[in-house]
Amino acid sequence: MEPLSESANPGWPFPFTPHDWDQTPPAVQAYLRTVRDALGQLQERVETLEARLQQNSTTSHRPPSSDSPYKKPRQRPTITTPRKAGGKPGHLGHRQALFPPTTVQELRPERCPCGNTTFALTRPYYTHQVLELPPIAMEVTHWVLHQGWCPNCGRWSKAQVPAAHATGYGPRFSALMGEIAGAYGNGRRIVQTFCASVLHVPISLGAIQKVLDRVSQAIEPHYTAIATQTRSALVNYIDETPWFLTHTLQ
Repeated sequence: MEPLSESANPGWPFPFTPHDWDQTPPAVQAYLRTVRDALGQLQERVETLEARLQQNSTTSHRPPSSDSPYKKPRQRPTITTPRKAGGKPGHLGHRQALFPPTTVQELRPERCPCGNTTFALTRPYYTHQVLELPPIAMEVTHWVLHQGWCPNCGRWSKAQVPAAHATGYGPRFSALMGEIAGAYGNGRRIVQTFCASVLHVPISLGAIQKVLDRVSQAIEPHYTAIATQTRSALVNYIDETPWFLTHTLQ
């Protein structure tokens, strides 16, 4: 092995002089060369892995479902200048679909710009639709339970509430509370406030929890069937992403 000299290698890689290198035994020189080459390979591998960790769905061909749920997505830089919101020139608009009317109001012109108020012919040219939520009136059913005296045994027999109405809250009302709390992740107090302010129904937090327990019990078989089908399917939806439940990643 020929000793290295400063003139032969201007970019000297070691923290000592070429003269010291010449005094180093050949076996030590060979070992240092091996260590230097291995260190260079490790540095290149670390740089490659670090660059791979920085990749996401916006900087590579990875799908959005591969992004970490703990990191907020990076906003794409906008190259174009800001433009006015709304439809652009030449864009075909989409009218709101007309629902079957519950009330029809006919409007006819009152006065022409020329001052005339009598029109020989009128015909409809446009239908303006207005949607409104009707006043919500709760359906309240009182089950009046009677008791009767039995002349044979001398005891009172009492009527019982049907099992389907034993809870005091119907299936649609229970489903609404389950939708507000479950699908939208609202707390029990939000459900309580909604029932009081919108439906004018005072309900305790304990009663709300019992309703939600019954809703969960009712939909559990359906979720079990969905989970069984999903886990056995060869291909699922491309954007199956995790979600949080009480600060725990599911």
